[in-house]
Amino acid sequence: MTKLMALVLVVLMLCNLAMPTKNGGKTDVLAESSETTDVEEKVIGLKVMTFNVQHFLDYNNQVIDTELFAKVVKENKVDFCGLNEVRGDGTYEDYTDQTNALGDSLCFNRYFGEAIKVGGENPYGNAFVTKYPVISSETFIIPDPEKPKGKQKHETRCVIKTVVDVDGERVCFLVCHMGLNKDEQKNAVNTLCGIIDEINMPLILMGDFNTTPASKVLEPIYERLEDADCKAKVPALATYPSYAPKIKIDYIFYKGLECVGSKTICNVYSDHYPIIADFEL
Repeated sequence: MTKLMALVLVVLMLCNLAMPTKNGGKTDVLAESSETTDVEEKVIGLKVMTFNVQHFLDYNNQVIDTELFAKVVKENKVDFCGLNEVRGDGTYEDYTDQTNALGDSLCFNRYFGEAIKVGGENPYGNAFVTKYPVISSETFIIPDPEKPKGKQKHETRCVIKTVVDVDGERVCFLVCHMGLNKDEQKNAVNTLCGIIDEINMPLILMGDFNTTPASKVLEPIYERLEDADCKAKVPALATYPSYAPKIKIDYIFYKGLECVGSKTICNVYSDHYPIIADFEL
């Protein structure tokens, strides 16, 4: 009987050691001798807009109104905006510093890239605004065709490149406005590809390309970048002309980020619809 009781006591002691013990309301399992901590990676959201603003002309009222376009940026909570057909400070009465006017209204950092001087003294080109700190900016002039071909008027265009500090991560933004003729567009694509191939950080390219997604001239871009329009609930919506949309000629391309959504804003502000894309970095 004594041996049996001793054996029972040994079994009970072993069971007690294997059971969890209560300590201040917390359960400590002896088998788990080390604690594991999961570190969640921080996801940075980026809301990007491309918009041909036609020198900030309110299409409905036919007056220049930078505040209207600032309101569009604010209402859509845009972090980065690429703009085409922007005027700079010139000698003509209606050539004012539109980039700074928009930047001041939004309290955003800004950059203007001049493509041409209308009438020899009035700057015209692309712009970029963002709430994030700008590290660097530069303008690339797209070469004009040596022997211009095509029925449309030829016009010198440019690409602007801006590197932005997004919560400690560098992101590059390119804003481009292509010409109306195929020879101009080929030169623009060649210029863009040369720039893209040298960039080793997350990249977003946007602008008015004056050609449709099916155009062969864009194939080198599609070989290098993803089209944010693929993430739209209703893809390939026409962006021009805004008052009677017929064709899609405005784009947001990317690499090195995840696009989680895209949409075309189907409201008439300019003669183009703006496009917005959401990214995660």
